Amino acid sequence: MDTGLLRSFLTVAQRQSFTGAADELGFTQSTVTGHVQKLERQLGTRLLDRLPSGVVATEAGSRLVPHAEQVLAAEDRLHGSLRGGASRPSGTVRVTAPESLCTYRLPGIVRAVQAAEPGVRVWITPGGVRTGLEAVRRGTADLALVMESREPVTDLAQEHLGREPLVVLDNAESPGPAATWADLARRDALLVEEGCSYSDDVVLRLAATDETAGRRSRFGSVEAIKRCVAVGLGWTVLPALTVGGEGDAGDLAVLDGPDLPACDVRILSHPRRHRGPEVEAVLAEIRRAWNPHQV
Repeated sequence: MDTGLLRSFLTVAQRQSFTGAADELGFTQSTVTGHVQKLERQLGTRLLDRLPSGVVATEAGSRLVPHAEQVLAAEDRLHGSLRGGASRPSGTVRVTAPESLCTYRLPGIVRAVQAAEPGVRVWITPGGVRTGLEAVRRGTADLALVMESREPVTDLAQEHLGREPLVVLDNAESPGPAATWADLARRDALLVEEGCSYSDDVVLRLAATDETAGRRSRFGSVEAIKRCVAVGLGWTVLPALTVGGEGDAGDLAVLDGPDLPACDVRILSHPRRHRGPEVEAVLAEIRRAWNPHQV
């Protein structure tokens, strides 16, 4: 069987779009459509359905996906073994990560990758844990960074990288004596949107105090939360790494508040997909960001 047909089918199934698959593979849309149709004729069954919401795999197509992944991963490994170490890694690696890591961790990682392997490009997409898991499963991301207080329950391969401490932030003019959860519950809180495990945990801790005076606003942007806290609209809990220039300039202050568990940072990848040298190059720099002495 022509593995090119499998690659076109798998890319369409992962991107849920013939146009998106054509862009990724560097083909015309008609070429990708022809590949899928030829594969369907060879296998004697329909593999993909076009719906208003996008392209979805049929039952037969869904059964084919893991087998196609295994065949293509084996092909990639074969090509890699024949190339040996003669050529440098090249290609694009797609990474999904929370906004805080996209803003404060990944730029340095991308610069390190570019310096070490100029042929490797890194595409970054912000997204929470659910977005990251789905992107890796569908193949629209090669790697997903997650920063959660609980280990994600998933079939994907996980690697623990390190921990990121959390802090309670307030407007620089507001902090007084040490604050308890009850004290914080009486004030307005500005938290990351639902699905963020540490923000969801804060909501539970506030609810346990039976204090209901303060409002609980949820935002999709860490930077928007910081701007609102800086002008006195409430307090927040964020990773300590997000406190940079604003804290130094006196706009934000770290509260002496209740203890907060640090978030574990993990990198997730698909266990059935071959990790090429370009992905390994990015992984090496990601690991080094949390473990600087790692070689």
